[in-house]
Amino acid sequence: MERTPEQQAIRTRRIATGALLSVCVFWGATFLWMEQGTDALQRIHGEGNHAAIGAFFLFWRFVLAAALMPLLVPRSVKRLDRRALKWGFWLSVPFALGFLLQIFGLAQADVPPGQSAFLTSLYVVTTPLLAALVYRRLPPRGVMLGVVLAVIGAAFMKGPPEGGLSIGAWATIGCAVVFGAHILLTDHATKLADPMSITLVMFLCSVGWNGLAVLIAPGGAVMFQPALLAQAFTDTAFVTTELLCAVFATVIAVSVLNRWQKELAPSRAAIVYTAEPVFAAAISIIAGRDHVNGWLIFGAGMILLANLSAEFLRKRTKLPS
Repeated sequence: MERTPEQQAIRTRRIATGALLSVCVFWGATFLWMEQGTDALQRIHGEGNHAAIGAFFLFWRFVLAAALMPLLVPRSVKRLDRRALKWGFWLSVPFALGFLLQIFGLAQADVPPGQSAFLTSLYVVTTPLLAALVYRRLPPRGVMLGVVLAVIGAAFMKGPPEGGLSIGAWATIGCAVVFGAHILLTDHATKLADPMSITLVMFLCSVGWNGLAVLIAPGGAVMFQPALLAQAFTDTAFVTTELLCAVFATVIAVSVLNRWQKELAPSRAAIVYTAEPVFAAAISIIAGRDHVNGWLIFGAGMILLANLSAEFLRKRTKLPS
């Protein structure tokens, strides 16, 4: 029996939701992988230049991703055209900037990982707010409720958030705003050009942005010296984590994101992405780096409710004219 257009639309949304949840699994795993990879770099370069080390790790992550993309997704090259070049470049700006702002914030001693995770999760709020400004309409009521539930869940997964708003904290808030803009721009761009080709161009441009960041970061330029590069690329932990991040968390995850996010409203996609800290916590527990407690269960439950509210309460409220 053939599906009606409405049934097909519902099926497509469900597939898209499942696909983006798989992205959250890969992104959740990067917390462990990046910690292991940057630890390896700190053994080589010392612990006084966290910003340069973070940008260096991102640089090689996108170098590998850009090199692997044509092999793993051949259509990314076959369908390359002017539109993909244009939108891939523009998407790379918030994509790379968001990562760099987050790393800058994490490099500050007064921004602990728990506070950084909470502040980064504010993209769940900034996405529908930016969408409201761009499209001049309110998000669905279910999404608005989901925003509140998701932020509460992300905030309290590690216990009540503490700490003031320092320069590093404001940088991380900026990261959340930029990631919100990236979600909106992805929704627009991937409807105008081939998503896989856009992804390839975005990776290539991100190599340039992160390479520039390494060069201007204190202590970053010396990391490209042949002897230090040799040390890094003979370190098993660094090479393994770079490959894992490049293949699963970058090529596969971003390709899936660019293919399926356009099937959901941007604010709905932002709610789905809040499952990332749940998967990150689960992976951390399995790896023996975290433990189950009441706050973790509470936070995960709130994020699940956020996804359910966004899925089932779809009625939109229009702004008064």
